[in-house]
Amino acid sequence: MSILSRAEVRLLRPRVVAPEAEVGIAGPILEACRRASFKLGGPRLRRLGVTSSLRGEGRSTVALAMALVQQLDYGRSALLLELDLENPSLAPRVGADGRPGLCELLRGDVSLERALQAVPDGPLFLAAGAAFGSPVRAVTELARGDILARVAGSVDVVVADLPPLLASDHGRAAAALFDQLLLVVRAGVTPVVRIREAVSGLPAPPAVLLNGVRQDLPTWMRRLIGT
Repeated sequence: MSILSRAEVRLLRPRVVAPEAEVGIAGPILEACRRASFKLGGPRLRRLGVTSSLRGEGRSTVALAMALVQQLDYGRSALLLELDLENPSLAPRVGADGRPGLCELLRGDVSLERALQAVPDGPLFLAAGAAFGSPVRAVTELARGDILARVAGSVDVVVADLPPLLASDHGRAAAALFDQLLLVVRAGVTPVVRIREAVSGLPAPPAVLLNGVRQDLPTWMRRLIGT
């Protein structure tokens, strides 16, 4: 299958209206994501996976914000990829359809052109779609095939909303697909021992975005955050 050219991507017909003001991203989150995006390479960023230790840490919001920052601040074509196959939540957030999406692509039911959704004033969106079998199997198929490469070749940057590392069967497998990871930590809520457990299982320390303000962080976490 051929890779969509960037010109062809721009010609995709938008299905819904979801301007920045309607996706519910607070100003402080956008500012934090601007700083994180700059530290991760700014306009040189190509593929980023956004994860967390547990659910409820703001991971999906940060993934959406990171994609918006790449588009709005750097003028790049961005694609938001939904990889939390157990608990997809982004489609209604951006006013998009939940299917067809990634799972239909993996089954060969639809083309990439059909699965991608153009969100006006926002990034392209590839929903999780209707799951088949176990999420681990789907992620394994994604790792074996060329879909991720085809998606990445169609835009300037791919930002993926990954499942949590410790609260999902496919969290670590999904994280392994991305060389650059951003770990979202909800300050004062996520137990430090769980954060350490999540980070210890990764091949390299991720960048960390602290969701909230916490002064009494351990030294090893401050190094990850860059403070």
